[in-house]
Amino acid sequence: MRTIWTCSLVAALIVTLVPVAQAAGERKTVLERGDCEVTVGDRDAAGNNLVIAYCSWTVAFDKLKQAFADVSSHDEYLSSVAQSAVLDDGRVLQVHQAAGIADRQITLAFTEVDLDDGGYRVSWTRADKQEALGEGRVDAPTDDGHWQVRPGKDGVQKVEYSLRYDAGGRVPTWIVRTFQKGGIADICDEMLAAASKL
Repeated sequence: MRTIWTCSLVAALIVTLVPVAQAAGERKTVLERGDCEVTVGDRDAAGNNLVIAYCSWTVAFDKLKQAFADVSSHDEYLSSVAQSAVLDDGRVLQVHQAAGIADRQITLAFTEVDLDDGGYRVSWTRADKQEALGEGRVDAPTDDGHWQVRPGKDGVQKVEYSLRYDAGGRVPTWIVRTFQKGGIADICDEMLAAASKL
């Protein structure tokens, strides 16, 4: 299974090793693709940047909400997610994959919120209880993010995808550069395609 959420090691890697040029609170646009702008900044104490993609998508609000909320299918939507399994207690075991490095594993806690302005957000963070690591996998110590959609004008929804990710272990710089340029945008493209098919 290929999985999503949390998003994704791909996105995560982007977050982890973005150039140190940003000051705290400053955001920098690193890529514009289609209807999305990918930005980085807001580095935490461990050096992990927050990556945020701002998108304008012409897909029905309900379809986007359904795709974002269906965590158990994220491994079918996102190529960077090898597994996204909802456990009996509601936690979600995810395995993230990227060429050139070992798979990353993390157990996540997801939260859904209906926003006051009619929008919707599903967010995730590392769960207090982690599942045992599978053979050959590396623990991903940080995976915080969200998918958010707000109703827009003329059927164009305002979508936000955010991710702060620490892949753990050692990650080759060429992988980081690759994801800084397009990994987050790829995730957005894949999610848009999935929602469009619903």
